Amino acid sequence: IRDPLRAYVLGARVGTLLALIIALYLSVTDGGRIGVGGNQAVFAFVAGVAAISAAIPLRKASRYLPNGPQWLVLGFAAVLTSETRAVIVVLPIFAAVETVIFLKRFSIRQQGTAYAILFAAIAALVVVGPVGSIISKRFAGMIEYYDTGHAANWEDKVSADIREVMWRSASNVIAAHPLAGVGSYSKMDYVRAEAGDKASMLDGFRHVHNTVLDELLNDGIVGLIFMACAFISIFVYLWRTADSWAMRRALIYFALVCGSYGMLHNPLLHEVTISSTMFFLAALNAAASRRIMAARRAGLTSYVLGKKSTA
Repeated sequence: IRDPLRAYVLGARVGTLLALIIALYLSVTDGGRIGVGGNQAVFAFVAGVAAISAAIPLRKASRYLPNGPQWLVLGFAAVLTSETRAVIVVLPIFAAVETVIFLKRFSIRQQGTAYAILFAAIAALVVVGPVGSIISKRFAGMIEYYDTGHAANWEDKVSADIREVMWRSASNVIAAHPLAGVGSYSKMDYVRAEAGDKASMLDGFRHVHNTVLDELLNDGIVGLIFMACAFISIFVYLWRTADSWAMRRALIYFALVCGSYGMLHNPLLHEVTISSTMFFLAALNAAASRRIMAARRAGLTSYVLGKKSTA
């Protein structure tokens, strides 16, 4: 592949469109939350990463798959069908930032017209469209519970109760085995034993739905430090070798969606989310490697912060 990043971004744009079309079709025909193999959170994460990737601008972009923030909007629409809070809360922020940056190229009058249309469309979707009902369903009951203590309108409170038991038990296990953890195969046995009479609530779970707690259970503080250092080093390298701020923003969005998702799930424990993560990092790394090799062939001795230099 002559240009891996271009191929990846174009593929992400096609994938975002297909994900939205299929998700909307399934929502209309089957109803309920849309997921990958029945896992709504996994679908939301993959669709979110695809939208972030699709928003990376390309030189001489295809007329049919143009650059722009619309990919984040389309990705957000697909994610809404999954009703996954961990991704829903961050993707609109990314779309808003990219929209503001994209519209700066137009005149003040054109920007004003565009913002008026956008605000009207958002208001319509929230008030009379499906967006408002989905957000209310997934957030309103939870907010009401923490504000008043009434749980009648919180449809999935049982999920929060399970996580509370899981995280409290996991924290106790980690406190007893802080350095090396208890291993990935036996960790849930330890967690269920710590849960006592509430152990039945955790039947069928293979991890504790929190990336940090999972890693501490698996390999302790030592493992968590190694994992954090690995990803931080990759992030720093890709940041330094990025050729535009748009690519750096994509890195920030990716880190934020991983962090948000990792608070309630774990992007490193499902083959689909792992593949999505690795494809994103590999595509950006391939682009960085191509730029560095091109700079060396041109006789440049330094290539820092994505800028060629003869220093």
